[in-house]
Amino acid sequence: MRSPLSSSPLRHPAGCGPESTERGFTIVEVMVAATILVVGFIGLIEAVKVTSDMMDHARRQTYSTQIINHEIEALRFLSWDVPGSTNDIVGLPTASTAVAIDPQLWPNWSSTATYVANQVIAYNDAWYRCILAHSGQTPPNGTYWTSITTGATTDIVSFSGATYTLARTVTNPDPVTNIREVNFTVTWVVKTSRRDASNNPLTFTYRRSNSAWFGKYGLNLSYQRQ
Repeated sequence: MRSPLSSSPLRHPAGCGPESTERGFTIVEVMVAATILVVGFIGLIEAVKVTSDMMDHARRQTYSTQIINHEIEALRFLSWDVPGSTNDIVGLPTASTAVAIDPQLWPNWSSTATYVANQVIAYNDAWYRCILAHSGQTPPNGTYWTSITTGATTDIVSFSGATYTLARTVTNPDPVTNIREVNFTVTWVVKTSRRDASNNPLTFTYRRSNSAWFGKYGLNLSYQRQ
């Protein structure tokens, strides 16, 4: 007679027998996967930073274009000399000169910004120039701000992390057509968080220019010289 025990098949604990196909990750596999994730996240962060920088640059370019267009349109409303004279724009200098950026294009005051002397802002439909460096002081606090109605070439106009200046060049009238060319150039300087070999902040300078032509008695013309 066979023993009951001899007819029972050999059983193994679950997951421990030769029929089990389950296995875990080795430490090397985990490290490789973690490295891939880290590299991917670094690339994603860099892509976000590049996109943000491009958007800031686009805003600065748009702002500089608005400054130039505003100046050109303002010239179209200036008076001209009477017939028989030089027919120039009244009061327009004939040499290269710095020009104050119009207060209508000044940036709005920010409670989180830090301001320095001569920095200008717009606040509640009025314009102010900083007279004492500070942060978070609301205009028209006379200790830190002075109310003004016009800009100056010494003003510090900051927008989107850049500082802007404006220059104007006027050519002599054409001896035949009496057409005068007026060129405006906006320059903006961006200070970055990067450092050079001397540990000074890196700055980048950009420019945008546009020209307009003005003819006799204030006529706005364009022409082609051969």
